Amino acid sequence: MKNYLIGIDAGNTSSKVVIFDEYGNIISSAATPSMRFERRGEGFEEFDVDELWKLIIRCIREAVVNSDIPASAIKGIGVTSFGNGLVFVGKNGETIAPGCFSQDYRANDIIAMYQEEGTYDKINDIVKGTLFAGEPGPILRWYKEHERTTYDKIGGVMMFKDYIMFKLTGELATDLNCFGGSFMFDLETMDYSDELFKLYGIEELKDAMPKLASTPTEIIGRVTPEVAELTGLAEGTPVVAGMMDILACLVGSGATGDEVYTAVAGSWCINETHSDRIIPNASSNMPYLFKGQYLNCSYTGASGSNYEWFSQNLADKARIEAEKRDVSFFTVLDEYIASVKPEKAKVMFSPFVAQPSIHVNAKANFMNIDQGTTYADLCYAVAEGCAYIHKYHVDFLKNAGLPLKEIRLTGGTARSKVWNQIFANVLQVPIVGVDCEETGALGSAIAAGIGAGVYGSYEEAFEKAVKTLPPVMPDVTTFPVYDRRYAEWTKLNEILKLYWDSKK
Repeated sequence: MKNYLIGIDAGNTSSKVVIFDEYGNIISSAATPSMRFERRGEGFEEFDVDELWKLIIRCIREAVVNSDIPASAIKGIGVTSFGNGLVFVGKNGETIAPGCFSQDYRANDIIAMYQEEGTYDKINDIVKGTLFAGEPGPILRWYKEHERTTYDKIGGVMMFKDYIMFKLTGELATDLNCFGGSFMFDLETMDYSDELFKLYGIEELKDAMPKLASTPTEIIGRVTPEVAELTGLAEGTPVVAGMMDILACLVGSGATGDEVYTAVAGSWCINETHSDRIIPNASSNMPYLFKGQYLNCSYTGASGSNYEWFSQNLADKARIEAEKRDVSFFTVLDEYIASVKPEKAKVMFSPFVAQPSIHVNAKANFMNIDQGTTYADLCYAVAEGCAYIHKYHVDFLKNAGLPLKEIRLTGGTARSKVWNQIFANVLQVPIVGVDCEETGALGSAIAAGIGAGVYGSYEEAFEKAVKTLPPVMPDVTTFPVYDRRYAEWTKLNEILKLYWDSKK
């Protein structure tokens, strides 16, 4: 009997359940619609926790039925999701509040409070990263300060993926990468810290934290009889601890080699590599796949999400043309982008539709528009602006002494040859894609395969299941143009910081 694996990638916009064979081929998949609530206040980004589970059940059942394989052939399940944000339940596992997405920034006042009282730097020293409002510690403190009745009912604290694992198995558990990357324990001891919880001001919740699995491949529980009945899965199917989506994308693209970065151009602008060092002032230094190594990250809260915003609000012209020609809407957008020569480009785009960003008050904007500006100019500016925010972070990692020879690009925009070429030219390194549209789900499935014994190691899994595409090579003739435009883009954002400062 052939072996199959499930990878669940729970994202900010939708969650996907994907069944792979052991060679990385997608057998079937199903996706949830968006679950985002209408904002109940400035900075709130919430979702319905109960609805999430109902939709995941439906998607698992749909994927299993459509796969036309026996449930017993599914050897393991891995779950990944964005880090940060928050899900918590009551003392008996019941829902008591909406979940928070990682782009929730209601707790900006909490961050300001930590800074004023002198605890902010102390927290960063323990977690080896840069704390922001969308992380679970500040959000939990916000509940303590603003919704105390709910806070006092909290019995279990989880990440988005951990809630799905909890519902699949009945076990309250998480992995080191996702929980450590969300700044919930001491990165030196790899364990919970009384001091950290005291600094957060949530010391009474330490006992509500999940069990920490030592590796992403550790089996934390098995599918319960009730879940098997609801989903069509086999009772007892192992569920592994998994990892944050950014590490899952790295695994799903096989990017564990030296001098290889992974860039995720999705809801977030993620840029990452691994080393045996903790990098000062990095966005985060997370636990990696192997003991003694760290996932060194530099990121902000928007990359492809800028393009999604543009597509939803300013792309009717492209939609109308696509319908007339009976082609993909994104094909038309790519054509508009490709029609602009970088040396002729004037419009600049600041890609800050979401927090956290380069400034707590940063917002997206177009600059240098005049009567001669075309729709193509706007399309191109968005793509170029997204490449520049990745360069901003990639340069940080390079300047920290982490060598770079190639970038594995994942996320929705990675499917575009036009975007790949712009990224290659701006970042001035080869861009390597992966022949899989669900890289994060594949990474979590690989972890499940190792935990279940389908693969003996990550190297064996990569050889079997990860298929890279030919590299997109940078055009060296464009380097002077992009160097000049990036310097201008940087200068404009420095000027805007003066305005953003005044908005406090």
